[in-house]
Amino acid sequence: MAGRGKRETRAEKQARTRAELIATAAKVFGRRGYDGASVEEIAEQAGYSHGAVYSNFEGKADLFLAVFEEYMAERVRELAETQAALPGDAPLEARARALADQWMERLGRDRESVLLHMEFIAHGDRDPELAGRFGSRSAAMREAVARYIEGFTAEEGMELPISADDLAMVLRALGIGLAIESLVSPEAVRRDLYGDFVELLVKTLREGGSAEPPRRRGKGANP
Repeated sequence: MAGRGKRETRAEKQARTRAELIATAAKVFGRRGYDGASVEEIAEQAGYSHGAVYSNFEGKADLFLAVFEEYMAERVRELAETQAALPGDAPLEARARALADQWMERLGRDRESVLLHMEFIAHGDRDPELAGRFGSRSAAMREAVARYIEGFTAEEGMELPISADDLAMVLRALGIGLAIESLVSPEAVRRDLYGDFVELLVKTLREGGSAEPPRRRGKGANP
C-alpha cells in the first residue's frame, strides 16, 4: 500500500503562503499601481484571508518591498544569464554590452515595473525609513554590476580611474535615466543606445584614450 505524502510542516506551509501572496501581490501591484492596490484584494485573489497577509507582512508597504526584493533577485539572475549565453572567448566589449542591452530589452517589455517603482519612490519620499528599506533592496542590482566590473577589470588587467562601486552607481543611474526618458520620449531613446554607450566606454577605458563609436545597428525598435 503506497504511503501517504509527507504533510507540510508549519514552516513549509507559511513559506508557501508567503510565496503565493508575493506572487499575487506582484500581479495586483502591476495592474493597479501601489496606491490603487489593497491588501484585501491581494488576499482574496491569492485565496487567503486578510489575516494571512498580516501574519506574514507588516502591511501593504512591507508586502510591496517583498515583491520588489523578488523582482531585484530576478533581475540579477537575468544579468547572469546574459553572461552564460555568451561564448567563453567573448570580448570584454560584448560582455559589458550584453548587460546594458538586457536592461533595455527588459524595459521594452516591462514598462509597468518602472512606473510602479517610481510611484513607490514618491510615496517613500515622505517616509525616510521606508525609502531606506527600498534603497537597500535596490542596491542589489548596483552591487551585481560592481562585481561584474571588478571581474572584468581583473581579467583584463585594467585600472579604472574611479572605483567599481562608483562606476556601477553611474551606470545604474544612467540606465534608470534612460528608462524614465523612454517613458516620456520613447521615440528619442533607441533600444541599442545604452549598449552603444557601454561598448564605447569599455573601448575608451581599454585604449586609454578616444575610441571610435560603435557602428549603428539600424534604427531598431524603441522600447
